[in-house]
Amino acid sequence: MKKLAFLICMLSLGSAAMAQSTVENVSYLKIDRQAVVNELPFSEKIIMGAIDEKMGQMGYKGKSSKGFTVYNGVRMAELGTGDYDLYFMADRKSRRNKDNSTLTLMLSTGNEIFVSEQSNAGLISNAKKYLDSITTMIAAYDLEQQIIDQQDAVSKADKKYNNLIDEGQSLEKKRKNIESDIEDNKKNQAQQQTEIEKQKLILETLKSKRKQ
Repeated sequence: MKKLAFLICMLSLGSAAMAQSTVENVSYLKIDRQAVVNELPFSEKIIMGAIDEKMGQMGYKGKSSKGFTVYNGVRMAELGTGDYDLYFMADRKSRRNKDNSTLTLMLSTGNEIFVSEQSNAGLISNAKKYLDSITTMIAAYDLEQQIIDQQDAVSKADKKYNNLIDEGQSLEKKRKNIESDIEDNKKNQAQQQTEIEKQKLILETLKSKRKQ
């Protein structure tokens, strides 16, 4: 089963790696804009997390705008020599398919002047190549998130185990105390039984002194 799961995972990554980005029209501020689009075998949370981490490492901070995360004044060798505003959005491909998403990228030269194939074919071509190659970066981020989640699972399991050890030691202490109390109780029972016999003997002696 593990081999099969691994094979399926590799096939999925292989399919994603071969997926070609396309240029499509998307609506932004009620106007159709050209965007580069690609399908990736990751959730939208992982995709946007990976992009945000990478941009952060490069010194860029994203802001939300109409469903997109925008990074202003970005300079990337993959895109060329200019500075561009990058508009990213990841959407789950379908309700049932939460592990596959569509990544959309719009590019602007500033002031929401968006680039199209007609205005800058070279930049759009570079953007397509960039989205075609982004899978490796996202896969590395996804792996790190899985490692973090698994470390958290291990920590929780360790904590529960240590709590059980503490609970066991407490129960053991209680057991010893109970056993000690039981022994004390048995001794007290025996002493009390002797006391009962003693008091009965006194009672019988007193009764024997009654006048006949």
